[in-house]
Amino acid sequence: MAVKQRREEGLRRRIDKMSEDELQIPEPNLKWMGRTHQWNTRVLPGRKGMTLGGLNVGFYGEIPEHWDDQTRMPRGAVAGRIGVPPIGMSVRSKYQMWSDNAADLYEEAISRRWIPATDVPWDTLEPLPEDVEIAMCQLCTELIQHANVQFETIAQWQEDLSYGYHEVKQYLATETFDAARHLEVFRKRALSNGGGLGLESRGYVNRMVLESRGGWTETVAQLHLLRGLFTHTIYRHGMRFAHNAAEREIFSRCLQDKARHLAYGLDHLRYAINHHEEQAMILEQILAIGENVFVRELQDPVMRESLAILFAGGIKGAARKGMRQFEHLMGDYVREYAAICDWLGLARGRNLSPGLAQYLDK
Repeated sequence: MAVKQRREEGLRRRIDKMSEDELQIPEPNLKWMGRTHQWNTRVLPGRKGMTLGGLNVGFYGEIPEHWDDQTRMPRGAVAGRIGVPPIGMSVRSKYQMWSDNAADLYEEAISRRWIPATDVPWDTLEPLPEDVEIAMCQLCTELIQHANVQFETIAQWQEDLSYGYHEVKQYLATETFDAARHLEVFRKRALSNGGGLGLESRGYVNRMVLESRGGWTETVAQLHLLRGLFTHTIYRHGMRFAHNAAEREIFSRCLQDKARHLAYGLDHLRYAINHHEEQAMILEQILAIGENVFVRELQDPVMRESLAILFAGGIKGAARKGMRQFEHLMGDYVREYAAICDWLGLARGRNLSPGLAQYLDK
């Protein structure tokens, strides 16, 4: 303490000896003032308040087809500062990442955020038969990995997405948080009712998505359409076969989030296909490869057997009743996947991998 006091006293003495001339306070340089593309811009709140999309007025609403700037300059700012190093973002054209609904989805995501710790009625959990609890915990383990891959994939792409399309970057930030919340809630479910985490997934699709570097659009096709739609279908059936209010709330909330993720993914794929002549052909190839990887992963019995046990209410009946319901789930998924591909203008619906096509009549 004494040492600190001596230092402070010495500093005060040195300051007292300084004259005003020695301080050399520079004259203000105001050349930066008034450097703007459009002054007197005044955005007023709309029916839904001051929304992100509502800020796109005048010059600030001009969204370029290509973003040449390689810095973190916000769209609408004045470029040309000397000494700002380039970043080297690879996704710089609008068709490579844009969706018309991104700003609205951002607003929806932040307004519908939820808290697993308090919004799920955990007190409604009751002991389940051991085989059912094991199956539920295994499903939770698989869904944790789905969520982990989702936020890791988006996070590693964020630095490549240009700042000229900030609506998409902001929306995708909410999607990573959604995925983290899904990881959280399924981990809590696995550890909250006398069970625990199960087996790690084979991870063929996980690895495919994480290692996809062909382009952001190609990654969206794998992450949102091929895998995301499957997760969405599991959430829907999980809500239907929930054992208690806690599980119904979990699957209901996650289903709402996942529907939003699909809304961005499908709108972006549609935009990319309509604005780039070779995009449809590229996606055809990507999805054909992805379907075969997905079919290979389905050969692992862990996911289907755990779902069959949940659907049948136990091991007894899982082989018939439970597996029929699993095939019904897969039929729902494949039919919706094929319909979306048709809507996008892709021929996958007519050229499905045989391993997926077999579920069309289930």
